[in-house]
Amino acid sequence: MKKQVKILIAGDLCMQDRTACVDFDTLLQIHQSCVPIIKSADYALVNLECAVAEKEVTPIKKAGIALRNSTKVLDFLQYIGFDAVTLANNHFADYGDRGVVYSLQELKKRNIDYVGGGHDIKEASKVLIKRIGERRVAFINACEHEFTIATEKKAGCNPLNPISLYYDILNAKQQSDNVIVIIHGGHEHYQLPTPRMQEMYRFFIDVGADVVVNHHQHCYSGYEIYAGHPIFYGLGNFSFDENGQRNCSWNEGYLLNLLIGETISFELIPYRQNDKDMGVYLQSEDERAQFEHRIEELNVIIASPSKLRECAARMMEKRRREYMEPLAPYQYPRLLKIAQYHLIPSKLAAKLLPNYMTEERMLMLKSYFQCESHVEVMNKLLEND
Repeated sequence: MKKQVKILIAGDLCMQDRTACVDFDTLLQIHQSCVPIIKSADYALVNLECAVAEKEVTPIKKAGIALRNSTKVLDFLQYIGFDAVTLANNHFADYGDRGVVYSLQELKKRNIDYVGGGHDIKEASKVLIKRIGERRVAFINACEHEFTIATEKKAGCNPLNPISLYYDILNAKQQSDNVIVIIHGGHEHYQLPTPRMQEMYRFFIDVGADVVVNHHQHCYSGYEIYAGHPIFYGLGNFSFDENGQRNCSWNEGYLLNLLIGETISFELIPYRQNDKDMGVYLQSEDERAQFEHRIEELNVIIASPSKLRECAARMMEKRRREYMEPLAPYQYPRLLKIAQYHLIPSKLAAKLLPNYMTEERMLMLKSYFQCESHVEVMNKLLEND
């Protein structure tokens, strides 16, 4: 019988705002409470939520911000005990092919393993199989479609394609003892999966995954045991400082400790990150009790299909204006009436009315009609209408 191994998985890491400005010793000091936990694992992974790129590199055109770190982030994560990074996310390719190539070069230079990103789709979709102790463990990493997806000619991330992942899981199962699928997706600042996510992640278990883990929402979520295997729907940020995000769900997360052998057990280790104070700090006993209570509340909803649908529907309805505004041709009522009711001849309108299809709006619409979570919201709102 093969011995158990301990695998630790953490959420989103990006050194920005306050943490980008401090020296290396300070950076280590403000994260020191979690270092023994990370280093106690046989293998530890964290999601690198940015490109590692030189200052002069130009970001790609996309909806949303572009994130970039210096090589200090790699030295930091390696020093505190991480062995590997997941790269499939909506920011890894923010600085185009040049940023991806430089990031991979610097990871290789430090012997840091990576999965989910590459010079092209072939490399980005490659499964990472590691011998950890006496076990061979396969890691599969993919993200929803935004602006960072790799192609045959473009560097970037492994896309969330259920058909491709189906075959990846089957092949990985033949070559390893265990398969862990890590997905970057979901709805930002929403502490639950949607029914679509649950159905897909359960499918990955059905075809052979032993564990499914999700991150991206910038807040933690609950979990469920499906067919004897755990699915974790959100780890939250690991270390991601953001000006204006204080004393809220952004500042909480948990490290996931998996103990994998003939059976799989796990431990959630909650912390607060980059709140009033910089860094990652393990929660106090009172805070942990509140965390465990909240996890139980989330798990109850996850276990109920009707409650999960209701919560998702309310979330989407609250975001109606955000999603519908880019579809309106004009934001000003008078311009909208002129366009709607043809109050002036079309040729004259083309000259007098401003072009409402700006580059910013086009990029936003591209995101809304490509990203699985955005498509989910659009379909629901249009269905309700």
